[in-house]
Amino acid sequence: MSIKKILLVHDTRGAHEYLYRAFNQMGIECDMALFGWPTINNISRSYNFDPLRKFGVVGKVFRPLINLYNLHKMEEYDVASFVHRISFIDKPHFLRYRDLPILRDKVNVMSYTGLGCDELSFIAGNGGLPYSPCDSCQKYDDMVSYCPRKVRPLQTRASKALNKYFDSVYSIGVEYSHLASLYKKEVYPMPLPVDISEIPWMPTRNISRKVNIVHTPSRSGFKGSAQVLKAIEILKSKTNDFTFNIVSGLSFDEYIKVIGNADVIIDQVWSQSPGMNALWLLGMGKIVLSGNTEVAKNYINEYQESPIIDASPVPEILANSLHELILDKSRFNDISERGIQYLKENHDHKLIAKRYLDSWAEI
Repeated sequence: MSIKKILLVHDTRGAHEYLYRAFNQMGIECDMALFGWPTINNISRSYNFDPLRKFGVVGKVFRPLINLYNLHKMEEYDVASFVHRISFIDKPHFLRYRDLPILRDKVNVMSYTGLGCDELSFIAGNGGLPYSPCDSCQKYDDMVSYCPRKVRPLQTRASKALNKYFDSVYSIGVEYSHLASLYKKEVYPMPLPVDISEIPWMPTRNISRKVNIVHTPSRSGFKGSAQVLKAIEILKSKTNDFTFNIVSGLSFDEYIKVIGNADVIIDQVWSQSPGMNALWLLGMGKIVLSGNTEVAKNYINEYQESPIIDASPVPEILANSLHELILDKSRFNDISERGIQYLKENHDHKLIAKRYLDSWAEI
């Protein structure tokens, strides 16, 4: 099948933004359907399917009707690729997935990628992981239990819709490998895409001063900040040849400025696989501790070559990993260079876009 026109629906972690750029750079017409105006960059062909998102109770009544109206007016596409959820309708939940028959008539290939805790891919549904962020996330980030109360109960209906309407399913990490138990066809592992050209090169170099260690939690529970702080206290008993800071709540420009001065960055400890933040930091030339377990490497072969150092949720193990880095600063140059090379060979957004295209073309 020749693919000339693609619709990307929703975005999570900027993955669809990078694919949007890649497809258009490759000469393929690509649009994005977003729900609330986009906060990401360089998207000229985006459509706001949910203009009443911030209009409170009044908006809540009319939002699904507007979504369906906009969907009826929508052009036809060769591919519609979803992340985050598989419906144009968010709430009320009883209407979710009622839009899929309309969309199915307008596209040739329906595609879904699991890369976040939506009603299909929520990590708590994967019982085969050695550990997960779910308990810590509920304790510190989701104290009203939105995920177990509202998201997880939708999985049965979502799974039926996935099998009825979708032609291909992908997973960006072993955390979402349980999609294979929900989808009757094969689920394909797919690395995250990154546009390396936009990442500022601010590498860690061999240094004689104290090592600047930074932790960058967007969500302290999900990222495991409590475990990181325990590890830092243990590290203090081993050496004083480091400084430590937590960076969160900054604007993007401020974040880059602070991160630019960091040597070693602890991204998260409860994950098996690296997320977009860890890959971005690799692209900056930083030494990154994040998810990179053997389970993850066995699921996606590309992770075998990753220079990301696995960040264990066990504070003693994490402290030892940090201590080993501090004792051998001569490795910093090599790790930094390996990081950017690894991204170019395994996560370049055009490379990942081509993998999607090749897969869709076979359907």
